Amino acid sequence: MNRKSLWIVLSIVLIATLALASCGQQPAAPAEQVTIRWRTRPDNQAEQDVYQQISDELSKQLAADGITLQYDPAPVTGYEDKLKAEFSAGNAPDVVWIPGASTADYAQLGVILDLKPLADADKAFNIGDYYDAPMKELQNDGKLWGLPRDVSTMVIYYNRDLFKKYGVDDPADLAAKGEWNWENFERVATALTKAEDKVYGFSMSNWWGPWGYFVYSGGGSLFSADRKACGLTEPGSIAGLTFMQKLFVEDKIAPAPGIEGGIGETDFLAGNVAMFPNGRWMTPTMRQNATFDWSVVEMPEGPGGKMTWLFWGPYVVNAKTQYPEQAFKVLKALTSPDVQAKVAALGANIPSNKAKAAVDAFLQSTPPADNSPFVKGTEYAQAEIPLFTGNWGDIVNGQYQPAIDKIFAGLATPEEAAKAACDGSAQFFK
Repeated sequence: MNRKSLWIVLSIVLIATLALASCGQQPAAPAEQVTIRWRTRPDNQAEQDVYQQISDELSKQLAADGITLQYDPAPVTGYEDKLKAEFSAGNAPDVVWIPGASTADYAQLGVILDLKPLADADKAFNIGDYYDAPMKELQNDGKLWGLPRDVSTMVIYYNRDLFKKYGVDDPADLAAKGEWNWENFERVATALTKAEDKVYGFSMSNWWGPWGYFVYSGGGSLFSADRKACGLTEPGSIAGLTFMQKLFVEDKIAPAPGIEGGIGETDFLAGNVAMFPNGRWMTPTMRQNATFDWSVVEMPEGPGGKMTWLFWGPYVVNAKTQYPEQAFKVLKALTSPDVQAKVAALGANIPSNKAKAAVDAFLQSTPPADNSPFVKGTEYAQAEIPLFTGNWGDIVNGQYQPAIDKIFAGLATPEEAAKAACDGSAQFFK
């Protein structure tokens, strides 16, 4: 090789080396910045403020991924009406919270995104980080429809002052001895019913959660095993409805149940009812309004074994989002232990993420002094059911509820009511 050729080769090598060095020194191109609009349903201004703070903090954390969050809250009243209208118009947020039982409705309408491909591609994602019950309901036909924002088990809230006044066994003591069952529940509720003082041992709201507890605790189910038919005529279901009717119609330990948040709840807050079943969402109200010593205990065990409801709601992704990968990152961030701990501190929800930090934050959010009954219930709870084989509203609210009303009023036997509910709902199952 002559000198001129050698010089050309060396020059090319030098230029290439300098170019590579220059590339190495240049900062990486910033990720394209996108805005993810997200929504959840705050129950009050304090909760809305916390979610806004979470949104602002996550925007800073996700900026390196090119993501800015825009929190878009909506009021409790008319929440789903507004959301469905937005889905219909094509302008729903990228990420939204929906009630657990509504998941099937939105999935079948095709308005929410199947997250399974995104979850499978994310090596850091682990379904096992969340409670099994809601994750089981979120997976259908090989698809993943969302990640749970929170969970809330049903427990018995009880007035400890009334138990002490009338010298009745404390439910927590009975539970510690493994004796908190239907028999002792009925016994203490009867002992606490004092007509002369206008005090009742028990009351509840009239919606599917409380009466559904009796169905499952009796060993029955709202639906057949494949969820393609009514389950209220099963022997266990009849046993649960029979026990429930006995409490209200024969024992008369409870006033007739009213709508959620109605007379049963107001009577309990007024100190006239000893025991009242409800979800974790009632805790902030108790903290603010209860003027008596109160606590919580697991739901009493029936012949079907330990049972309670696990209420939940997932964050889902709009099927029309322009940024599915970024939306999934936001979903993971919103359900992370750190964020869940902040929400748990409000007292209204149990974290859906099982990480110790999130659970500890919940357990330390007092009163009540002992929050463990809520967490213990997650181990055996029946999750709120998204019904992929029919419409929940048509079946449970439209057909089951009127039949249950007749049980409370003593106008039908459990067998008659169950048959009417199953006959009427048959046309709505797929």
